[in-house]
Amino acid sequence: MMDRTDIEWDIVSATINENTSHVVEEIYRRQPDLLAATNWLFTHEKLLHLISRVKVLLPHCIIVLGGPEFLGDNRNFLSKNEFVSAIFRGEGEESFPQWMKVWNQPTDTWKDITGLCYLDEKGMYHDQGVARVKEFNRLVPPEKSLFFNWNKPFVQLETTRGCFNTCSFCVSGGEKPVRTLPLEAIAERLELIHQHGIRNVRMLDRTFNYQTHRAKELFDLFRKYPDICFHLEIHPALLSDELKKELARMPKGLLHLEAGIQSLKEDVFLNSAA
Repeated sequence: MMDRTDIEWDIVSATINENTSHVVEEIYRRQPDLLAATNWLFTHEKLLHLISRVKVLLPHCIIVLGGPEFLGDNRNFLSKNEFVSAIFRGEGEESFPQWMKVWNQPTDTWKDITGLCYLDEKGMYHDQGVARVKEFNRLVPPEKSLFFNWNKPFVQLETTRGCFNTCSFCVSGGEKPVRTLPLEAIAERLELIHQHGIRNVRMLDRTFNYQTHRAKELFDLFRKYPDICFHLEIHPALLSDELKKELARMPKGLLHLEAGIQSLKEDVFLNSAA
């Protein structure tokens, strides 16, 4: 999609602590025909305030949103926020390029876009379900995007998508089967990350140690980069004796482990905080 010569791309990056008027000014200066943004729990209020002002200044601009805040029913949101033209529910890597082929056409051409939620010209709500990437291992790595930010002190690396657990409080709960990247693809991406001088890699895998043999293969890969610190989210109950031995052998400072513990017993919490 980035190769399309009929589209000029640009990005406006900001934090919730930045002046809203300044961010709106940056967007207005670019005079976009289309504005796409990701909505998170901690950016929700700020983002809606921002894009509503953009719509007043640029009434012709089509605004679309995506992100984990839209995994439920989006009818009420779209009815209350008419400045938003559509919502992408689920994974957008395949559905967004699909929609970009018809984004400026009547909404009856949008009906085949999986995961798209919108109100048509008559105000009727359309819900196209949840988008799931079919071939996760064939996605273009984010690091190869023209907009990838190499100026941050860390990089987030996703080697699996989905989770074998079904926790009701988590947006990843029940995303089965877990989709994985081949070790060769991870090694290629890590080498690129290392060449850019990044020394902190945060693995986005929901449960890094859900498979002992895969975790061991990744540990072997990590050892090749002793100047990088890898942040991992692990499940304590799934730490096999074999994996515990591997962890004990890992060089000091190579890993930063985050272990989630859920319990209803007060003594567990007290011991965890000690």
